[in-house]
Amino acid sequence: MRRALLIALLFLLAVPAAADARRGRCVAGQAGPTCTVWTAKVVSVDDGDTLDVDVRGDGTRRARRIRIAGLQAMEQSRYSARARAGDCHAVDATLRLERLVRRSGGVVRLAAQDPESRSRGRFIRTVAVRSGGRWRDVGTGQINAGLGLWWASTSESAPNSSYRSLLQRAIAARRGLFDSDACGTGPSAASPLKLWVNWDADGDDTANPAGEWVKIRNLDTVNAVPLGGWYLRDSGLRRYTFPADATIAPGGTITVDVGREGDDQTVFSWGLRAPVFENATYDEKAMGDGAYLFDPLGNVRALMVYPCTVACGDPLVGAVAVSADPAVLRESVTLTNVTSGPLDLDGYVLKSPPYGYHFGTASVLQPGESMRVLVSGAPEDDEPLLKHWGFARPILRNGGDVVRLSTYSDITVACTAWGDKSC
Repeated sequence: MRRALLIALLFLLAVPAAADARRGRCVAGQAGPTCTVWTAKVVSVDDGDTLDVDVRGDGTRRARRIRIAGLQAMEQSRYSARARAGDCHAVDATLRLERLVRRSGGVVRLAAQDPESRSRGRFIRTVAVRSGGRWRDVGTGQINAGLGLWWASTSESAPNSSYRSLLQRAIAARRGLFDSDACGTGPSAASPLKLWVNWDADGDDTANPAGEWVKIRNLDTVNAVPLGGWYLRDSGLRRYTFPADATIAPGGTITVDVGREGDDQTVFSWGLRAPVFENATYDEKAMGDGAYLFDPLGNVRALMVYPCTVACGDPLVGAVAVSADPAVLRESVTLTNVTSGPLDLDGYVLKSPPYGYHFGTASVLQPGESMRVLVSGAPEDDEPLLKHWGFARPILRNGGDVVRLSTYSDITVACTAWGDKSC
């Protein structure tokens, strides 16, 4: 009996109570789900989204590397505190994080929905510092200052909803990363650019990386924009760097295909075997992503974050009526301009999940005009007011389905539904 008690006591001493873990809000100071929570002493700040900590009571003699959930700071190339260097804004993010930790006395609050969540071997945690007598979330401050991108995660999704809105407010205010000349005056600074991303490939995204793409338009109708040395990225570490001779003609548009299709003139191949962009969701995970175009100095010159959650208006809302005819041999969707002026559908997408029809440059509706999109037929047979989706079979469900016209940032412009579905 004494031996059994001794063994039990030794076991309890060897395994601390989940490193003094307790339960609390996942994001300090915000309503939402609860997480496993620890306090820790910071050993070092590595960069703007990574630090090494000694978790109190975990019984180890080595520091744990922590990756801040929901936050993607720009990358450093040198990490020594005496000689830091890296992408524009990278060192600023690191210094800000260091100041926050110092003011907190080196103590931080860590939280995780799944204590085993990791990224590249680092534990993913929301991190908070002590300020003014209460815990304040680090990711909230970094994103609000424009010193990081929103990095959506399915395993640690608690910050997603608030961070994606914070990011969009920072973009609107042109803070930090989103001041287009914060890193110096970049090339073609006077030429405005527009970017949009198709993040939802037809069918199974994982089997169709070429179904994801980014389009970049030069809104300058006089001057070309050379793109040599510029790069495109999502909120992860994946980036595509344009070749030296890449150029967008005046008023022209280029495409970056996530897969392996391209001609290196107007369509550039990222060359990936898997999709890059997270699909938007409106559940408790609140997923999404963004596409960001950087010039060689590190300025963000064009971007799109989705889904839109801040200031989500669009000029076409209320201007287009959509109807569908699913119960015929040749299924079709009809769009009608109900305004007194012309409407350009270029840059909008017609969605009947899991499929999307992407309008091109020859997609203008005059007042009162209607455009019909046939589900069948070849796109090369398109006419100004008759388009072809390109399917060899029906895709609209007779018993109930939904079709909506939307922006690529997922703002619904117009919608029609029937049967057991609703808009």
